Parts: sequence; C-alpha cells; structure tokens
Amino acid sequence: MKVSTALWLLSASLTCASWIPTSQPLGRDPELRRKRSISRRQENATTSGWPYGPLRTKGRHVVNTLDEVITWAGVNWPLSGETMVPEGLEWKSADDILDDVASVGFNFIRMGYAIEMIDQIYDRGGEDVSLEAAMIMALGYENGTKVTDQILEKNPSWMRTTTRFEIWSDVARIAASKGIFIHPDVHVGKAQWCCSHTDGNAWFDDVTFNTSNWLRGLSHVAKWAKGHNNVVSMSLRNELRESWNRTDLYYNWQTLVGNMSAGADAIYGANPDLLITWSGMQYDQDLSALTTRKNLLTAPCYKCTAIRDAARRAPVYFDLDAQPWADKIVWELHLYPSSEDLDTGNCAVIEAGLYRNGVNALGVDAPPGCRITGDCPPAARLTPVIFSEFGNAQDESLYSATVPNCIRDFTEKHGVSWMMWSLAGSYRIRSGVQGLADTWGLTNADWSGWRDPDTLYGFWMAWVKNMKLDG
Repeated sequence: MKVSTALWLLSASLTCASWIPTSQPLGRDPELRRKRSISRRQENATTSGWPYGPLRTKGRHVVNTLDEVITWAGVNWPLSGETMVPEGLEWKSADDILDDVASVGFNFIRMGYAIEMIDQIYDRGGEDVSLEAAMIMALGYENGTKVTDQILEKNPSWMRTTTRFEIWSDVARIAASKGIFIHPDVHVGKAQWCCSHTDGNAWFDDVTFNTSNWLRGLSHVAKWAKGHNNVVSMSLRNELRESWNRTDLYYNWQTLVGNMSAGADAIYGANPDLLITWSGMQYDQDLSALTTRKNLLTAPCYKCTAIRDAARRAPVYFDLDAQPWADKIVWELHLYPSSEDLDTGNCAVIEAGLYRNGVNALGVDAPPGCRITGDCPPAARLTPVIFSEFGNAQDESLYSATVPNCIRDFTEKHGVSWMMWSLAGSYRIRSGVQGLADTWGLTNADWSGWRDPDTLYGFWMAWVKNMKLDG
C-alpha cells in the first residue's frame, strides 16, 4: 500500500461527528547599507538572545519566548533548481547577497529546496554532494567547472569539496548575524523549476513525489535546523495541486490532511521547536475546509476527487487542537493573477476570496467584497496566516498590478507576514536553459544591482517600512 493511500485511510481517525529614498544601484555602497541594515535587529542577533525562540502560535499571532508578536516581511531565495545550491553565488558572495537582503529591511528568507538533496545523501550512504559535483551534474562538465570557479572566487572560504548543506549552513549563519530568519521550504521533490500539473511534483506519490522520501527529507532538514537559531520554522510542501500525470491519486481534503499531518509529525518528532507552515489546495490558494473545520469528505474543492459515498459515511473533521503541534502550525497562502479558478479582477473580490480561502483564521472582519461572493464563513479557530509567495515583473507595472497591491494593503492594515517572489534575477539553469534571466527577480541578471531601483525603493522598501518590523 502506498504511503499516501495509507495516510488517506488513517486520516479518518483525526476527529469524527509615501517615503522614497534616492535611487542607488545595489552593491557595496556603505551609506545605503548603513541606512537600511536594520541595525537594532542585527545588534540583537549578535549580542542578545535573538530570536528568543522557540516561537509558537498564540491565537492569530506568532510570538517569541518574551510573548512579543513576531511579524515577517521577506523574500524567496531559490535553491531548488537542478544545482540545489542557492542562486546567485557565482555573482556575489553569500555575505554580500545577505547584506543586500538586509538593506531592503527584509527579516525573513523563504528558501525553497528539493527533497532530492536529501535523497542523494541517502543514496550515497550518508555523504552529501560537493559543490563541484553539484554544478557538473546539473550544468555539464565545462559550464559546471566554470560556475564552480566563479562561486569559489566570490566565496573563498569554500572549496570544491564543500557540500550543499555546508553552503546552506553558512548562508544560515551569515543571515543570523544580520537578524534574518531562514525558512526551509520544500519546493519540489525532484530539483527543477516549479510548478505545474505535469511536472511530476504535484501531489503525494506523483511521478517524482515519493511520499516516504518526503517525510524522510522533512525529518532530515528539521534536525539540521537545530544547529541554527534563526531557522525557527519550515514548510511542509509548496503548492500542492492535481497531478495530470497520474489519475489514480486521491486529490481531496482527506488525503491532504492525512499526509500533511504525517509531515507535521515528522518535523515535530525531529525538532519540536520549529513552527510548521501548512499550505493548501490548488497551488496553495485554498485552506477553506481546514480553517472552517468542514467535513473533509464533502467540503468543496476545485477539481477534487469526489468521495461518492461521503453522505453515507461518518463525517471527518480536522481538529488542530487535538494535535501535539497545535501551537506550531501557521497557515500559508499564495496568490497570482494566473489562478485557474479565482477571480483576481479587483481588490474587493480578491479580499473576499482570501477571506474564504483562509484569511478568516486571522479573526478579521469579513471584507465588503463578501457581499459579491456570498461565501465568507468565519473560521473555527484563530491561527496565524502568512502570504508566503506572490510576485510581479520588477518594473513600473508593479505600481498598478492588482494582486500585489491588494496584498500590500491587507498586510499593512492587519500586520500580516509576507514573502515576495523572488530575489533571483537569474538562474544557473531553469527549464533546460542555462543562465536564464528572470524579470520577476529583484536583482538584475548578474546580481550587481536591482533590476528596477525605482520599484525596489518606492514599492518594496516602502512596504517593509510600513510593516514596522522593529516596533
């Protein structure tokens, strides 16, 4: 019996019945670094008990051991591509990249990784993959050797034999010195660009989504996190969705809850101090059955596998309070204008959709747009919710883009944490193309400057400032 099927069956036992600085290029400008490094947070990171962990949830908030509310504003930094090493290190040192992150005011980095990283360690009898081997396997001998040399030139403390997890550990340690949280995010199973219905990573036991390996990988990373005090959280899985490769998988709420509960068990068993971010259905757009505690057998879900005899079966509910990790779960949502099923035409309807799909767990009032949708039930339990991924081209269109501006308005009003996509202005390899530039990345292609300084300062930095992360 496949793990996903077994967990689907087991889940029935859960519970039944206007500030714009002068534009400057990114780089080594000491004045920009001085102004925007969030000095108090950095000092706390090196001279006191920051981040005052372990963190826990308290109603709609994340709090530290001092009972202070923690809010994050951050960026996604991918390491889930075929090299499985953080992007950009051939262009700039890890320390300089993290200085750039801190200069915006970001205090959180969501780092998407591939379970394949851990699979390869197990395949090699416990030995991690070296930097040079990682580059050659992904890019070929000539380009792999070239990029290795470039990374070592920019990061001279590393060697060709330095391993992937050693690099990640160095990134985490440097981030800690700057008061930045690192959040490992299971972005994919097999290292590649994400996400689609056909990439093999979509659902439990999809073509390249081995559920047993996923659980093993979660445990491995959770244990690794013990060595880094700024790694206070990690995700269960990025953007779950219906598989179009395999049609025999149960894509529904009950399968989601069974497997994600097993994933939470794996993380909590390995490292009970960690917060655990839990994503929803349809590319992490929908948590509605969980926040409203609907019957998992009958709760509506876009393109879900029907449970034909649901009406004749005892209802199945997910009771978060019954779990040992009840005060560790943080719901996460994503939203892009390319959504298959959600109306993203204006802020009123977007806010109503967000409320219905999970934001209700924050305990905020139902927005006016609910009069349009007529589908805004209250949550059964207060739980933190974050926007862990959304994005836009880094150009003047950002100022008029509906989705990011609606998310900005909501997060500023309600103090909700967020992480934009993404830092990377280029990828070593993406969808088979080496050296691919990305106009959605904050940096330019060679990471020497911001792709669009005007929006960096006028939009992102202003938004971070309005979040009042330092009180």
